[in-house]
Amino acid sequence: MDHRFSFATAMLHFAQARGPGGFIWKYALTYLIAVTAMGGLGYFLFQPLIGIFTEALLQVARDAMSSDDVEVAMTQQISGMVGRIVFSYIAMLLLTALLWAAFEAAIQRRYVREEGFSIGIGGDELRLLVVGIMWIVFFFVGYLLSAIMAGVLGSLIMEIGEGENFFLGFSFPIVFLIAAFGWAYVAVRLSPASGLTVRDRKIQFLNAWGASRGRFLPLFFAYFFLTLIFWIVFTLVYSASAATAISVFMSNFGSIEQVEQNPAQLIFFILQGRFIATVMGIYAVLLVMQGIFIYIWAGPASLAAKTDPRGGGIAQAPDVFA
Repeated sequence: MDHRFSFATAMLHFAQARGPGGFIWKYALTYLIAVTAMGGLGYFLFQPLIGIFTEALLQVARDAMSSDDVEVAMTQQISGMVGRIVFSYIAMLLLTALLWAAFEAAIQRRYVREEGFSIGIGGDELRLLVVGIMWIVFFFVGYLLSAIMAGVLGSLIMEIGEGENFFLGFSFPIVFLIAAFGWAYVAVRLSPASGLTVRDRKIQFLNAWGASRGRFLPLFFAYFFLTLIFWIVFTLVYSASAATAISVFMSNFGSIEQVEQNPAQLIFFILQGRFIATVMGIYAVLLVMQGIFIYIWAGPASLAAKTDPRGGGIAQAPDVFA
């Protein structure tokens, strides 16, 4: 199997990547455990805040307090825990960034170095954190430039239309399409940044532009069709999951009116092991699917980095230039 770059090999790189076996199931299981643990940690950190909102809803439902009194009480309680809320938010933000870097590094090591699954925090992960910050800066600058461009183009279109309302409405889709294409073009051209960073063991960002030279259309359409496939699969799985949850629910309740007449029965049902197991099973399936989507999504840009026509990495010249 070679690594020649094309639309087909880019879109299917996830299935053609070389390396030790067992990567997918190890990656998916670790992703499920890590994200679930993050969710549990988030609940622990924000539990006092969640408790305040839960108690407020119960007070309103019981008509024990007016909505104005509940709002005042909530404001007072939240004000007393601002420090914990800020700490929890920063902690979750940092841990989420580290989690992203750890799994992104594992994926890129598989794609561009052909290594087995490994997870941790080391040089690859720290360099990818810097790349992630560069992406944030890029999006921020891109947003500002898009706003400026929208203002300039909108003004030009309005001037051509002599201020007519028709031209004002006509300008929005034109400006949106131009801005969207500009974003897509630059983002696709810089997409090999993570792969190059892991491949070369040094921070790469703008240098990714060269790795995608002459490859914009294959990369763009690979991402386009992957997005379409992801959407179809997610819609089917989500619909099946919702149908399963509703089926379990309706098997215990004949009608919604029955629930409305006895809300306590609903709470009792939700706390039952069968319903909790169903929800946890659905959650696990969706998380694993999300993790696999992330892995597949990284494939096209990783192949562009691996087959960089300027050289580097482990891809061989006959595979790149054949």
